[in-house]
This record gives sequence, C-alpha cells and structure tokens, in this order.
Amino acid sequence: MILKLKTYHQTLKGKAIRLMATVVFMISTISLFAQTTDAAAAPAAAKDVFYDSTFAYTLLGVTVLLAAVIYVLGNVFILAIRNKIAEEKKNGTINKALSLLIIFSVSSIALTAQTTAPVDPNASTVVSENVMYMIGTVLALEILIIFYFAFSISTFLKKEAAVAEEAKGAVPVAPVEKIPWFDRLYNRNTQEDIVKLDLGHDYDGIKELDNNIPIWWLYGAALSVVFAVVYLYSYHVAESRPLQQQELQIEQEIAAVKQAAYLEKSANNVDEKTVVMQDAAGIAAGKALFIKPGACATCHAENGGAIVNGAPGIGPNLTDDYWIHKGDIKSIFYSIKYGWPEKGMKSWKEDYSPIQMAQLASYVKSLVGTNPTPAKEKQGVLFVEESAAKPAVDTVKAK
Repeated sequence: MILKLKTYHQTLKGKAIRLMATVVFMISTISLFAQTTDAAAAPAAAKDVFYDSTFAYTLLGVTVLLAAVIYVLGNVFILAIRNKIAEEKKNGTINKALSLLIIFSVSSIALTAQTTAPVDPNASTVVSENVMYMIGTVLALEILIIFYFAFSISTFLKKEAAVAEEAKGAVPVAPVEKIPWFDRLYNRNTQEDIVKLDLGHDYDGIKELDNNIPIWWLYGAALSVVFAVVYLYSYHVAESRPLQQQELQIEQEIAAVKQAAYLEKSANNVDEKTVVMQDAAGIAAGKALFIKPGACATCHAENGGAIVNGAPGIGPNLTDDYWIHKGDIKSIFYSIKYGWPEKGMKSWKEDYSPIQMAQLASYVKSLVGTNPTPAKEKQGVLFVEESAAKPAVDTVKAK
C-alpha cells in the first residue's frame, strides 16, 4: 500500500512539473512572439489585411489566459495540499509544489509586465492578419492543452484521495478500470450506470436516465463561445473583415472589373470581317482620334473634305459618295488597318488597337453626305451600299 501511494505521488509530482514546464514554455513563447508582431507587420506587403490595435488585445488575451491558468492550477494544488496534510513525510512535496506555483505566478506576472511595456505612440499599432491567425491558433491549442492536463491532474488527485481513505481503514484498494478515451469523451454509460441513473420512467421500453451532458458537447459549446467572441471582435470591433453587405459590394466591384476586361478583350477581337458601325460614343471617340495632330486630319482635313490650309490635301474627299477603295464599313476598316502605301497612306494597325480602328472607320463612314465647303474634287467611283441598292424588279408577270 505504501509503495502504491509513493508511486501515485511520484506520478503526481512528475505530471505537475511537466504541466508547469509546458505552460511556462508556451506562455513565454506566446509573449516573445507577441513582442515581434509589431515589427513584423511593418514590412508586410500592401495586399495583407491588418488588424487595428490588435497587439493590445492580444496582450489582454494573454493576461486573461494567465489568470485562468493560475485559477485552475491553484484549485488543483489546494486539493493536493488537503490530501497530503494527513499523509506522512509529504511536507517537502507540498512545499515544492507551492514553490512551483509561486515561481509560475511570478514568471507569468513578469512576462505579462514585459509584454505590456509602454508603446511608442508613433510606432505602428497594426498586426498582420496572418500573425493574428497564428496567435489565435497558438492560444486555442494552449487552452486545450491546459484544460486537458488540469482535468487529468484533478482526476488523479481524486483517485489518490480515495486511495488514502482506503489506506486509513486498511481496506484493499480495488484496481481502477482504464476507460478508453473515446468512452470518456462520449461519456457512455455502463450497465451499472444505467441502473443508478434510471429515473423509473419507461416509455414503450425506452428508459429515462439522468445523464450528464457529454464532454464533447461541453467542449463544443466552449469552442462556440470562443468562436463567437473572435467573430464579434473581428467583424464588429476591429472591422478587419467585411460584413455581408460589404462582401456583396466587393464581389460586385470584382465582377465589374472582370466584365470590363472581358468587354475590352472582346472589343479588340475586331477585324475587317467582323467590324460593325459603332454607336454615338464610338463615333465621338473616332472623331477624337481622327483630328488628333499627325493623324487622319493631316491629309483629309478635320471635316473630311480634304482641303488642308486652303489647298487640296494628299488624301481624297471622304464626304461624298465616290470612293477609291469602296465605302462600306469593312472596306474603310481594311484601308485604315493595312493602308495603301503605293498611294501615300500608311498602315495604322501599329498605332491603334482594333477597337480604335473600328471607331475611326465609323467616324469616316459618318462623314458621308456632309458635303462641307470647300471640299476636294471627287475621286474614285460612285459607291452604293448593297443594303441601300434597290431590289430587282420581278419581270415575270402573273398570268
């Protein structure tokens, strides 16, 4: 019996020391990591998302976590002290445990004071989104580990107290059945538990039991609360993430950019076979290109009459119905795109995009029939649009 008690106490001592070392190491890591977040966020890329004043909230979260750890471990050590007072030669162990608790508390306070040092008001107070996610992940894992070890130590101490009580009465200690972790998580009842928890209500063979809430449900509820707090802070306090209306607006802006890029790409897929007459806005854009210095107006005049500075220009009159190379929209586009070098007209496909050449062709086409004065003499042959030609007369008469 004494050997078993010593084994229990050694196990308790080992678990307590490992728990303390793990917690102190994790808190130290979190504190040191939090100190570097301000400096790390400064050179971040412009595309990163930043949390305003998140560094201060992170320190507050670390402080609250330290308080929770101290509270849980304090209760564990109080329970250990009560069980060890009645045992012989346990004062040294209790003193060591108290010393560990004091060291842990002092180190936690020191770390908290270290991380809450005054911040330069001129320094950056933003933290990158990736850094915030890393801190949140470490904190979540830390909380789970702390509660896991705290629960394990509490369970062990309860078993030790039962062993001590049985030792006083010289009652042999029954071996403790090891319950699989899944059964502990699910809190599945044994046949003995069913008998004890039966409330005596039977509904068509279904018994009503006074069950406890499963552990997984409690953990899920706790995680839901933590998630709700993080969600509330992220969306409504720091405003670092968009709400539904803002997400809709962002998606619409992205869609508009994609649509504009698609339309621009589609508009540039124009050639002499697919070009069509532009609308009023396209014709106006074509006029701006036409009269630009060094462009079409240099040879054809701004009004298309081909009288430049009081003298006939190099190019033909574009306002009458006579054309050298046809006057439909496709032929005009072809002339602009490839030019007629042998007649003094260059190719403009290197100067203008396909949509710009379509706008130019539409403006030139719109000049037909304006007949400005003065204007250059007619050149070429009379051109009549095929769609404007009169339909053929049916000479076959009905009998």
